[in-house]
Amino acid sequence: MTEQNGNVTVMGIEFTNTTLEGFMESTVRPCLDGADKCFIVTANPEIVIATRDHPDFKETVQSADHVLPDGIGIINAAKMMGTPLQERVSGIDTMRAMLAYAEEQGYSAYFLGAKEEANRKAVERAERRFPKLKIAGRHHGYADLDDEKFVASIVATEPDIIFVALGMMKQEQWIRNHMDRFDKGVFMGVGGSFDVLSGEAKRAPDIWIRFQIEWLYRLIKQPKRITRVMKVAQFMMLHTPIISSIMRLFGYSKTRQRKKG
Repeated sequence: MTEQNGNVTVMGIEFTNTTLEGFMESTVRPCLDGADKCFIVTANPEIVIATRDHPDFKETVQSADHVLPDGIGIINAAKMMGTPLQERVSGIDTMRAMLAYAEEQGYSAYFLGAKEEANRKAVERAERRFPKLKIAGRHHGYADLDDEKFVASIVATEPDIIFVALGMMKQEQWIRNHMDRFDKGVFMGVGGSFDVLSGEAKRAPDIWIRFQIEWLYRLIKQPKRITRVMKVAQFMMLHTPIISSIMRLFGYSKTRQRKKG
């Protein structure tokens, strides 16, 4: 097991320097076994860029107990700064590891978010892959998610794990706003992981991931992602020493806030 090795800061966001197995061993399992609470953010370059542009969102991310590096852009940026992270810890891999442990130990999971079909299929596939898994409940993301009765209905299921798939910013804010209502639980925003788990979206083959071009696979499959790819390109330019120095000469910095239109 590789243990956590402090934090690494990228654009003002502290990332937990760990591996998937190390994180499960040092954080997730003890939290579940001790009936504690833990807020986890899996952050890719797009999320980090968003924290620069949205101060409130940055506060939300910084309020998390752990921020995991979910994106090769984060890994490369940390390496360029001379403070390497041990490995990429993706949201979908962390989610699957949690489900496996939940099945093994008898913990329950709640699935909140995504479209109804994706949510339903994600739960069905999770039940097939982890037949002894306890499903505390599920609900799609197209509702008044901050409604008192709605939140109370989730709290009443007493879930051990709460996966929230509402998209970047919205899912993290929901967790921050309502986590205190629960007595226990591991809370994690999972973005499009329900779509992957349900089969609605395909993850890149291992060879694409190994050669660090998963982003290209996604772009080929979903051309509309071009704006998201440009965000990653912007992020990498800010963390390439020569390009970063040139950009600073023109008054552009990693921490500068965009002017509101």
